[in-house]
Amino acid sequence: MSGHEGFARQLREGDHVIKLMEVQHPANASLIAAMVTGGESAMDAYLATLRAAGVTLPADLAVISASPLAVRHRWVTGLALLDQAGDDQERFVSAITEITHWLRMLDPADARIDTNLANFVLADGRVVLVDVLPPLIPSLNAEPSNLFEQMFSALCFDTTVILQATIGYAARAMLGSAKRVAASQVDVLTRQLRYGTCPGQERAFPASWFSARAELALHALAGDAQPEIVKSFFALTSVRVFRELPEASRARRVTQVAAAIRELGAS
Repeated sequence: MSGHEGFARQLREGDHVIKLMEVQHPANASLIAAMVTGGESAMDAYLATLRAAGVTLPADLAVISASPLAVRHRWVTGLALLDQAGDDQERFVSAITEITHWLRMLDPADARIDTNLANFVLADGRVVLVDVLPPLIPSLNAEPSNLFEQMFSALCFDTTVILQATIGYAARAMLGSAKRVAASQVDVLTRQLRYGTCPGQERAFPASWFSARAELALHALAGDAQPEIVKSFFALTSVRVFRELPEASRARRVTQVAAAIRELGAS
């Protein structure tokens, strides 16, 4: 769900932080509300699943309330992962590789993570996921009722789409750096994108959008596409913009993007 506004209110309490779920969120209030229906027991099971998959979570993380759903954990002191896209690209790519490993480990489980890159901190040499609200539990997901819900659901629960979106945002972040990106780092990200993706799986909406974003950004990192084209395509496929469009305009946007993808493939 990269690019979203925060899904929880945050209160500092000494060395700890309390995060309270905001159910009425413009992204997809009905889906987010569904994620909290299991209450404290579902949240505890969700966190246990993340830990079993090797996801590094903040110290002292615990559920403290079911209504509103709230967690408490020790404040994580470290480096914002996104900042490393320009400051330390090797460390950044290593962190993205670890995150994509978590995604694959969670694929058979009833849990996903929000890979918005703002949700991760580098602390004591480790990548830490600092935001776990809402719990992303595939079994609680409802059938999408419109095109935006279809996109948002895929970004939450479809491992292939989550992977594509994560690599796309990571590559775009590195593209914004003044430093030249080493070919070896581009190769690492490209391998992460290819891993586990079935041929043809990325052709339909919404996977087509995020596959094309990732491929285009990686090509630009390698010097095979202009950064301006990447910026333009990311704007055309903006999740936030798509959310605000009326449904008929969303349908037209899907057609417009499909045509742009065909044109990019032919160029």
